[in-house]
Amino acid sequence: MPILRAKSLIKQNLKLFLEDLFLRDGYYTNVGIGETNVYGADISAISPGDVVYSQPDAISTIPNKVFQSPFKNWVYEDGIPSSVSGIAPPVVASGVTVNGTFYLQTTTSGTFAHNIDFPNGRIIFDTPLAGTPAVQAVFSYKTVLVDGANVFENERKPVLFETAFKDNPRETGVLIYPDPAARVLPAVFIDFTSRQNSGYELGTRNPVKDFFGVLHIWGRDEYIRDLIEDVISDEFRQVLLGIDFNIAPDPLLAFGAKNPNYAGYSTLAQQWGTFFWRRIYIEDVSPRKDVPLYEIERSRVDFNARVYPNF
Repeated sequence: MPILRAKSLIKQNLKLFLEDLFLRDGYYTNVGIGETNVYGADISAISPGDVVYSQPDAISTIPNKVFQSPFKNWVYEDGIPSSVSGIAPPVVASGVTVNGTFYLQTTTSGTFAHNIDFPNGRIIFDTPLAGTPAVQAVFSYKTVLVDGANVFENERKPVLFETAFKDNPRETGVLIYPDPAARVLPAVFIDFTSRQNSGYELGTRNPVKDFFGVLHIWGRDEYIRDLIEDVISDEFRQVLLGIDFNIAPDPLLAFGAKNPNYAGYSTLAQQWGTFFWRRIYIEDVSPRKDVPLYEIERSRVDFNARVYPNF
């Protein structure tokens, strides 16, 4: 793997910082076993991928191997405290319930051995389950997606206005169980537009690096968009303690599995820690309204991320 340099490291740290920030501000929802919505439907129930996907990936075409939750972007971060007194902190899924029996992921082998795909909110069994099993899970899901603005097949990814079990949806035919490629609003998309170098000190060629970028905020209504914009705008003059992902463990493994060696952004982002890289100075945060895209309310936050060569 090639060495990750400043732009890649800033982008990765910014994504993890924003995800951590939103969770600590309470942008998550807990789902308990057997929990129902206002219509009496069990929102902890997970359905076979071969049944629910309109655009299945290869692994989900095998009957009873992949089970999809109505909610994507499951919380995998440990140690997130409650944002408000009386509200439970987010729950990290640790296993799956099949026909009323709970199976812990780390100790399960044989028939119910499985992995948890946190970004897609699904359970992938090692071998297909027999019959018509009732599959449920306890988890929390993030209510704000943070992603790159130029991810693979960006233009082909469908956008869903609501998370699941839509009540008077803004669009018709919204899937209750989202496809793996689908992105759910609200969302923040990270984009870098330019870079500028300036001299730091005599005797060294290492420059001060300024990266100019945009955080695109997409929401299903003005209220949600404004909430997210306020969270981001308040980070003016924030200093991120960057993690060096050349040596630090990545948060997720193949198929969205949680990396047991990843201790969480706040734990790894320590100045005197093993994986410290550079301070990332957020020098400017300038929000402004963007034109709507059909029914999607949008705004953008221009920012400047600066790193120095030696601290």
